[in-house]
Amino acid sequence: MKTELIIDEQLNDDEIKIHTKTATVGARILSFIDHFTTDRENLAIRSDEEFLMVQKSDIICAEVQDKTLTISTKDDDIVTTKTLSALMEELQSETFMKVSKSGMLNIQMIDRVEPSFSGNLIARMKNGNKVSISRRYVSKLKERLGI
Repeated sequence: MKTELIIDEQLNDDEIKIHTKTATVGARILSFIDHFTTDRENLAIRSDEEFLMVQKSDIICAEVQDKTLTISTKDDDIVTTKTLSALMEELQSETFMKVSKSGMLNIQMIDRVEPSFSGNLIARMKNGNKVSISRRYVSKLKERLGI
């Protein structure tokens, strides 16, 4: 991949332009930039009667079961009543991706992806968790991973 840095003083302070031939390369670049700029922020998650401060980059995956959300981090599993859509909105990051109606994952924490039955995929995360990717999200995940 050929890269080039061009300084354009006519751009606004918060403006960056990236030119790529394919959406896959663009998505990967945005994911890397996003990881280094916004994922260092903390997120307050209410669990029982306390608020836990979790660094966004420590979140591996999250899944809803029986109206409770379990957020898996590098160190712990946090159970909360927060909704998956509320969590995704708070994360607002290219690094995190919804992969089913009830699950999301941090694409930087994927160890490997394996085929499953009926067109689904299984993502094996760096902490050993398995996350099911429904057929509806398979193409989006492949695009984000560049595969």
